[in-house]
This record gives sequence, structure tokens and C-alpha cells, in this order.
Amino acid sequence: MKRNYLNIAAILIALFGVGFGIGCLISLISSKGRLADGTYTVSVCSTTDVHGAYFDSSYVDNLAAKTSLANVSSYLKELRASGVQPVLIDVGDNLQGDNAAYYFNYVADKEAHVYPRIVSYLGYDAVVVGNHDIETGHDVYDRIRSELTVPYLAANAAFDRDENGKADMDEDPKNKAVQDSYFLPYCVVDRGGVKVAIIGMTNGNMKSWLSDSAWHGMDFQVISDIAQDLVDHVIAKEKPQLVVLAVHSGTGSEQPDRENEALYLASSLHGVDLVLNGHDHRPLAREVENPEGSVVLLDAGTKAMVVGQADFTLTVKNGKVISKAVDYKLVPMDKYPVDPDYVAAFKADFQAVKDFANRPIGQLSEDIFLADALDGPSSYINLVQTVQLASTGADISFAAPLTSSGVVPKGVIEFQDLVSIYKFENQLFVVEMTGQQIKDYLEYSYDNWVNRKGPSYNWDSADGILYEVSKSSPAGERVRIQSLSDGKPFELDKTYKVAMTSYRASGGGDLLRNGAKVDPAQLVIVDRLKDIRSLIGDYITKRGEIAPSVATNWKFVK
Repeated sequence: MKRNYLNIAAILIALFGVGFGIGCLISLISSKGRLADGTYTVSVCSTTDVHGAYFDSSYVDNLAAKTSLANVSSYLKELRASGVQPVLIDVGDNLQGDNAAYYFNYVADKEAHVYPRIVSYLGYDAVVVGNHDIETGHDVYDRIRSELTVPYLAANAAFDRDENGKADMDEDPKNKAVQDSYFLPYCVVDRGGVKVAIIGMTNGNMKSWLSDSAWHGMDFQVISDIAQDLVDHVIAKEKPQLVVLAVHSGTGSEQPDRENEALYLASSLHGVDLVLNGHDHRPLAREVENPEGSVVLLDAGTKAMVVGQADFTLTVKNGKVISKAVDYKLVPMDKYPVDPDYVAAFKADFQAVKDFANRPIGQLSEDIFLADALDGPSSYINLVQTVQLASTGADISFAAPLTSSGVVPKGVIEFQDLVSIYKFENQLFVVEMTGQQIKDYLEYSYDNWVNRKGPSYNWDSADGILYEVSKSSPAGERVRIQSLSDGKPFELDKTYKVAMTSYRASGGGDLLRNGAKVDPAQLVIVDRLKDIRSLIGDYITKRGEIAPSVATNWKFVK
């Protein structure tokens, strides 16, 4: 009996949603028969960590963005015009990092989100979930999942079940067909008869950075713990000619690492033809030796700066692939013009974001130079600390610089400036810590700072206490706390209320675990507030004019 694939697709879409229905249809069509003998070419292209770079212009004076998805659109047009129909995959972190993402996440939240519409316009075949996508919260990424017309992949984001096997939250019916994954674990696409399996994984270290309200109902498995079994399962079930593993995980090393596993995966897995990764914003294209010879590893960096591309040539004889060859590269997007058709398609969306971002919220009486925070007390971090203490009534506040360059100029401050001051959607938490834990936490932070170890967003300073930091003293003996800011004694055995980001309270940067010797899972959380960027905006709006000043409660000494 002849199959009616359109009818099958209609039934699947009605039951399980558009993305899943289309994915299943593609799988059905590509399973009709074996490949005829001959030579086949398949190109796989990737983006990652776009972080809201949807538009070609900034929201101030229409200054051109260096790169955006508008440039990617031009490159894809060129490819397709040449006859190449690439398998197009994004490897995560698209819903955070720009006012465009913020606007459609939280302001225009009753409208169709722009990102799924962009995915459809550009012709993506799959999108992987990133940690900053989860950071936006259930309301946002559940909405994205429902609006995407392609699979949203994260095989290692499993439903969290209690000891009786009951899910921690209501399961989406469409996911019952794919075991316990909250998102889809993989999909199969067809290119000229060649079946390409795309297995997607998100970062396994999610719970170390985000509060449980963001990921409630999910458990994030270490990618390397389940990757080989899943690859074997997909190969046995789908019989693809190419297998792509797309992981929102940093490159790392050839040793297992929960956050940065891509190189380890590429060096150890069987049956994978291409590993795509992201998360660390470091463009990379290389071959990695593994048990089967080698595999290509591609990281497309961030902000649509490059597109990763792997061009496969397959030779088929007697219905079987007898050889595979691959060329690979990173394609710089600043070499390609902005696509005017793309710009026109999303012009109204851009204008809506621009109008929102240019809303004045107050005045600054002095410039805020963000890089000053790398060298000691600054007006930048002093503003963040002031807002955190004022918003919570906490005894002490911790904060770190999230950027190492730029200036927020004096004069009218607009909503868009808040992204420069605070670019992440971290919530503000209030937790309990003893005086000793606070001191040990700061000792760990300043050891990083003095020795310039790690990213600056792990260089916390404190407000609410008066102290000095001796650069020449040995580690563990640098921080000399004199008193609380109001002159009262600071006591090592007393418990204080401390304001910090949700990232830090969840264990991010290891300041709690390695510094304060506190298990984040055992941390007493007194209060949870909304995202810190919004709190800063509320603070400025309420006061009208802000006079930035450098913190005077601490200083570096020899």
C-alpha cells in the first residue's frame, strides 16, 4: 500500500506538535530505501552562541553591527544559489545577551517570538538548547519549544523523577514518544537520500549556575555518560549515513569535564562523523584523533562571527557507504554583506526593540568606565552593590564585573545601557553565610583576582563590610576585614544575610564550594528576587538621577 506522508505528517503534528511531526516525517521519507551506488555530497553548517545578534544594526544611531544573522542569511543564500542545500544546525545560547532577546522574552511575551521566526526564515534543521536559554526560565524556553518548527534538542535534559518514578512536573505528551527527554534527543534529516542524524545535548553543568526555578522538572546528565549509548541507539534504529553530535559544551581537553566536553567526546566516541560545539565563544576547526581514525570538531564562536562548515563526500557501493571524505572550515561572516531581504523581513521587529531600548529611564551625572572594575574599587561595581543591598536589605553583597570594556556615558541613560551594565539575566538571591565563610569566599575570589586567574566575572568584591586586600600576602591571608560598614564588629562565628547572583548561589565559579567550603545544594536561601538588570533599571527610574561614585569600603594594599 502506498504511504501518504503528508497525511502521516498532519496526524503527527496534531498529536505532538509541528517540530516533532516534521522531524518524524523526514525520518519516514528518508527510510524508504537504501542509497543507490554513486557519490554523494552533504554540507553541514553551524552557528552557536548567537546571544541575540538577530539584527544588523545597533539601537543607537543605526550603527552597523559587526556581524549578525543578517550576514549569515547572505552566506546561506550564496550556498543555496550554488546548489548546496546545507544541513543547518544551531548549537545553543540564542535567547540571551541582547535587548532583542530580552524584549521578546519578557516584554512582548504575548507575541510570536522573533527567534523561531528567524529559524524558519533561515532554514535551520535543528536547534540545540544552551545554558543561557534555560536561564531565561520555563515561560520563555517552553514557549520557544512550542513555536519552533524544527526540533529543539537536548537529549541529556531528562525529566526529573522521584524514587517512585513519577515525573517532577507534567510531561509534554509529545515527549512520551522519546523516552524521558524534556526536549527532543535527536532528529534525522534527508539530503539527496543521505540520512543525517543530529544528536543534540545541552551543558551538563547547568545546575551549578542556575537556580532550580529555571530548570525545575529536569535533571542534566553529563554528556559523556550517555553519549556513546545514544549514538549506538540512533545508528541501530535510524541507520544514518552521517552522524552529527551537536553539544552546547566548551572545547575543554581530552579528559572528561562536566562543562567542557567537546574535545573529549570527539577523541573517544565511535560512530560520530562530526562534533559541533559552542559555549566557550572560541572559534575552532580541527581534526581530532579518535578510535576510528579522526573526527572533525567545529566551534562557530559567538555573535554570528563565523559559520562552521563541513563538506562530506560519500561513496556508495552495493548500497553501503565504503568511504567518507570531509573538508571543513570556519567562514568569517564579516566578509558577507547584510541580506536586505532578511532586514526587510524583520524590520518591524527591529523597530519595536529599538523603540523599547531607547526609552529613557534616568540620568547619570558621570561616565561609568566598565574596565575600571578590573583593577580595584569602581563606580560600576559600586552601583551594582548599592542596588543589591537596597533591593534586599542584606547585610553584605557580593558582585563581580561582567565585562572588561566599554563606557556608559553621562547624561540620559536608556534601557539599552542596562545591557552594558548587566548583560546576564541572573536573579538576585539572599543567602545565609557565617563570617568565616564570607572571609574564605573573599580569599578565594581575590586569589583569582590578584593572580589574574579565570574570567573577571568570578572576581567578586564585597559591600557592607570595610576591608583591605594585601596583594603581597600569601593566599588565604590577603583579606583583612575591619568591621561592618556601619562600624559594628564583623564576627567570624555570626550568620549574615548575603546578596549574590543566582549564578553564584548555584555554585558558579566555585567561590562557594572551593572558597567558603559550602555545598551550594545545602545553602540556606532566604529570598529570591527578579533579574538584577531589571532591579538596576528600577533603582535608576525611581531616583531619576544617579551620581556614580567609586566604592570606598575596600582597597588593595601592598
